[in-house]
Amino acid sequence: MINQFEINNYVKKQLDEYLSAKSLTLKAAMDDEASNKEVAAILHGGFPKMVQKIYSLAKFEVFFWEKRDLLHEHLRQRFEALEKAAAKKAKK
Repeated sequence: MINQFEINNYVKKQLDEYLSAKSLTLKAAMDDEASNKEVAAILHGGFPKMVQKIYSLAKFEVFFWEKRDLLHEHLRQRFEALEKAAAKKAKK
């Protein structure tokens, strides 16, 4: 499901700020149930409004907690791709 939606730079920035403020890594945040819900809320907020209505935050939080190991690797790869794209764009 999460593969269908882009993670934009704004959401990445929000997540980076959250992790920095809490002094957490993405993995540590996803492994703690309370911070996992907060990370899920940040990502859910970046979904299109129609998707947010169809796939509620509560449902996404459960999905995000149950699939955290798989999603951690997926998110790490997506964030790396965003960073590479930003670096490439900055070189131009």
